[in-house]
Amino acid sequence: MTWKTATGESGEVALVDDDKWTFGRSGGAEENTVTADDPAVSRTALVIRDSGPGPVVFRGQIDNGAKVALISVIGSTTWLEEGTAGNLSAEENRVEFSMGDEVLITIDVTFDDRGTVVERQQAAE
Repeated sequence: MTWKTATGESGEVALVDDDKWTFGRSGGAEENTVTADDPAVSRTALVIRDSGPGPVVFRGQIDNGAKVALISVIGSTTWLEEGTAGNLSAEENRVEFSMGDEVLITIDVTFDDRGTVVERQQAAE
């Protein structure tokens, strides 16, 4: 996955085997964490975890005027409410986190479809 902040910072990270990536207010020294120096941003505003068949995005951000969008390649948008999660797919693979009218971070996620956890467990048996 690749990410870019409104301040121009960017990066790339590969998630495997239940790895997670976090965006939020400063306070954690965890690996794969991008911090925001904005008191309106929660500590774990966004968490993306490797899962099957595709990554899961969890919105931990409290309201505070924030919007979290899952955006598809054709431009449709699914909004994540506070405390909810959404699955990314080959079609819906961009995440935008906004406060007011400003997009603070954009994350593009590419991944191999591996089937659900149950399908992978059954295949291993």
